[in-house]
Amino acid sequence: MSAFGKLREQTAAQLHKPLDYLRGEWERLAPRQKRSFTLLTAAALIAIVFLGATFAMTDISDLEDGNASIRDALTAIAKHRNEYLEAKSRNSVQEARIGNDPPQLAGDLEAAARSENIQIAESSERPTVPAGRRYIEHDTDLRIRETDLQSLTRFMKRVETGPRLIFFTRLSIKHRYSDDEDKLDAELTATAFEKVREGAKKKPEGQGK
Repeated sequence: MSAFGKLREQTAAQLHKPLDYLRGEWERLAPRQKRSFTLLTAAALIAIVFLGATFAMTDISDLEDGNASIRDALTAIAKHRNEYLEAKSRNSVQEARIGNDPPQLAGDLEAAARSENIQIAESSERPTVPAGRRYIEHDTDLRIRETDLQSLTRFMKRVETGPRLIFFTRLSIKHRYSDDEDKLDAELTATAFEKVREGAKKKPEGQGK
C-alpha cells in the first residue's frame, strides 16, 4: 500500500472514533431533545447566513457609495476644467513675472513715478520675510506728496501691470489742507516676491543647526 493510502486510512480511523461518539450521544437523546437541537442548529445556520448576507450587502453599499463619490468628483472636475486651466494659465503668467532674479522694487517704483510725474518723497524697505516655502516677500513703504487722484491711479496701474509682479497691499490717502483742494498725500506699501533658490534651501555641509 502506498504512503498516501496509509495516511488516508489513519485519518479515517482517527475521525471514526469521534464520529461514533457523536452518533452514540445522538442516539441516546430523547426525541424532544433531538427536535430542540435540530431547531437550534437550523436557527444558528440561518443566523450565520443572514449575517454573512448583511456584511456582503454592507460592503456592496460602501462600494456603491465610493463609486458615486468618484463619479461626482469626476463630474465636478469635468465641469470646472476650463476654470482650472484658466487659473493654471494665470499662475504660469505670474510665475513668469516673478522670474528667477531678485526683484528691483525700488527701481521699478521710481521709474513708474517718473513716467507719471509723481515724486516719491520717502521710501523705506522692510526686512524680507518668507512667503511659504518657495518665495521671499519684499515690501517697500512709500510716501507721495502733493499729487492728484488721477496721477496716483495711473502710477499704481503702471506698477501693477508692469513686466514684474508688483502689487500694492496698503493705501492711505489724505487731502491736503491748502489752496489746491485736489492735491493729496498718499502712503502705500508695494509688495514683490523672489523665488527661493534650490541651493539656498539646504544648509552648507558642516553648518550647525
